[in-house]
Amino acid sequence: MSHDILHPDVPRWRDGPLHATRPPRCPPFVEITHAEQLLPYLEHVASRPYNHGLNACWDLKEGERVLLRVDNWHSDMVIDACKKILTKYKVKFDVKYIDRGKVPQWVGADEVEYYLFRTKELAQWMDEWEAIASEQAYDKILMGYGGPVLTDRFVKIQRMPFITPEILASPAHAMPAELLTAIDRWTWDRVRLAKQVRITDPEGTDISFTNHDGYWEKGRNLYASRLVDQTWQGNAKFGATYLPGHITGRPWVFLEGMEDGCGVIAGTTNHIAPCDWTQLKVENAKITEINAGGEFGEKLRRLKEETDHLQYPGMPGKGLMYWWEASIGTNPHIHRPRKDFPSGFVNCLYERLRSGVIHMGFGTIISSMDERKAARSNLPVGHWHLHLYFPDYTTETSQGTDWVIRQGRLLALDDPDIRKIAQKYGDPDLWLDESWNPAVPGLNMAGDYRAHYAADPLKWVKSELDICRNYHPLFMKMVQADGKYCSGEGARFWSGGCCDHSGVTPPTASHHNCCG
Repeated sequence: MSHDILHPDVPRWRDGPLHATRPPRCPPFVEITHAEQLLPYLEHVASRPYNHGLNACWDLKEGERVLLRVDNWHSDMVIDACKKILTKYKVKFDVKYIDRGKVPQWVGADEVEYYLFRTKELAQWMDEWEAIASEQAYDKILMGYGGPVLTDRFVKIQRMPFITPEILASPAHAMPAELLTAIDRWTWDRVRLAKQVRITDPEGTDISFTNHDGYWEKGRNLYASRLVDQTWQGNAKFGATYLPGHITGRPWVFLEGMEDGCGVIAGTTNHIAPCDWTQLKVENAKITEINAGGEFGEKLRRLKEETDHLQYPGMPGKGLMYWWEASIGTNPHIHRPRKDFPSGFVNCLYERLRSGVIHMGFGTIISSMDERKAARSNLPVGHWHLHLYFPDYTTETSQGTDWVIRQGRLLALDDPDIRKIAQKYGDPDLWLDESWNPAVPGLNMAGDYRAHYAADPLKWVKSELDICRNYHPLFMKMVQADGKYCSGEGARFWSGGCCDHSGVTPPTASHHNCCG
């Protein structure tokens, strides 16, 4: 790893310049001991109006037929809680169990092989969904934690991101649907109206692109039907607009002859785990260089070399490595899970949904028609990621420069109209503030970014999460963290208002203190 750290472009942050504005923050670990403690959170999920996005919105109705698909990587306690809530809502449900084998322990470099496999798996899922829809055997399928879904004409597909009790027992899953929708809409309105976009991040990203009129229908409310039909054939509802909880900060289509995204993408985390600092140089949306990255970078360079001469369906030119995604998370209470990180589904995929986090995607467009065509032609298909935790996302519009994200804070959370909505459900200062900021030595806490973090990000993160979970007061002092959700009203809000954590009930407008 040492030869990568000597790369001249690795940032040289020291002594935490972001500490004053974006200090580390992590809520206390709430120990869940039985499935009943999870039911109040699932009550919120069960009653949220359905949408096709990444916020779990099951909208359960008495008598409907539901398929719950789970793996042996899911917690038995979570599965038990899901069965209890399905029973309570009097739906007719089946549970399909998939054995994925032994739960793997991840390193960041594993993302390369995982997404070569994962892409094919998603294509298989879509084939299965189409078969279920044609048979009309179920009204709703609850499964998965990302990617596209089918049109909901015959069957609605919703997410099942609850891998462990820690992930489920969170205000993230008690957020009122009205509030989630307002945050999504605020973000989407600013993204779609942008003429030019620039994305920067202190870990080394600086990239810009033109948000061409050609991406859009007149009025910029929807992506251009021609591109949607080409990319998401037969599923215009999914492809024509934003994905709730996952706003497309860069159109996830390609515009032939017009792609002009240029600059640098850099980071230390992908969807699977922290990885060695990795830098991508981008010219007209094509990745021309992959620098540093340790084993992750080596695997990506090898894959790039093997595919640079191949013409993929729908790609702007030859090769696999094209930048097509800059998606924005919108839920302020998503946090990196601590217990068992990083293993199985307890990885960095979940945390990408926290408000203001941007994940950059490159490769083939996930489960698009072009990707499926490429897979059927036996071309290597997949896409990979780098996460940005403290980005700035600025736009140029007809009205001038506008900020969408500043130092990782999604500015929707400060909008007066959104605060008015939050106030209907309790304290807006609690609903609209992040539960979690990662602790990065040299960047938002004391230390040297290169020596104490970028030299081995995974080692740091595993140590940090272990201390945060098991010795929480020590962790807070060690990184000079903001303890907003660790004491007083913040702790009562985060743990559902229960002082002793023995009976966790999520926060609501009418229930903020169950201690009498």
